[in-house]
Amino acid sequence: MSKIIAIANQKGGTGKTTTSVHLAYWLSQQNRVLVVDADAQQSGTTWLEYLHLPCEIINDPDELFDRLPQLKEQYDFVVVDGPASLSETTRVILTRADLTLVPCKPAGLDMHSSNRVIRLIRQARDLRGGLPHAALFLNQAKRGTVLLREARAALADSEITLLDAVIYDRQAITDAPSQGQVVWQMSSAAAKQAATEFTQLFEEAWEKLSDDRAE
Repeated sequence: MSKIIAIANQKGGTGKTTTSVHLAYWLSQQNRVLVVDADAQQSGTTWLEYLHLPCEIINDPDELFDRLPQLKEQYDFVVVDGPASLSETTRVILTRADLTLVPCKPAGLDMHSSNRVIRLIRQARDLRGGLPHAALFLNQAKRGTVLLREARAALADSEITLLDAVIYDRQAITDAPSQGQVVWQMSSAAAKQAATEFTQLFEEAWEKLSDDRAE
C-alpha cells in the first residue's frame, strides 16, 4: 500500500532535508518514490537532481492538500520534506501523512521545539483516528555524551515513540549534499558508519510505524 511519509520539525537545522533525501534514496532501491519539497528554502531540490530522484516543489497549503493524495496514487512512497515552521503547510502535511518522523538534535531548545510539532501531531491524530503514526529520533548527536543521555531520558516520556536508532554527527553526512551523493555512495569509513545508522533508523521506523504493525 502506498504511503506518505513526512519529515517534520518546526526548527531549522534539525536535519529534515538530509533525512528526507536519504530516506527517499533508501526507499527508491525497490520502490517508486517521489519527494515533495514543501520547504520554502528548497535546499534538497538540487541534491535530488544529482541523485536522479523525482521531486515536486509544493509549499502552498491548499495545493498540498489536493495534490498529496493524487501523488500517493502514482508512487509507492511520497516523502515530504516539511518547512521549518509551525505553519498551515505543516498542519496540512500532517493531515495527509501516514507516517511522520521528527528529527531532534539533543539540545534543550531543539527538544522544546519538538514538543510543538508533537502537539500538532496529536491534534492531527485526534481528527484522523490515530494517524499519522509518528516517531522521534535523535539526530546530529555526539556519541557518549551526557547531553545525549539526558536527551534520551527527556524524550522517553514523549507522547510519541523515541526510536533507538541515532544518527551521529559525522562530516560525511555534512559533505553529502555538496557531493551530490548519499552516504551509501560514499567510500570513507565515516560514510559507511553513517550508512549503517541510516539503514537502522529506517528499518526501525518501518517496523514501529507501519500500519500492519501499529498497535
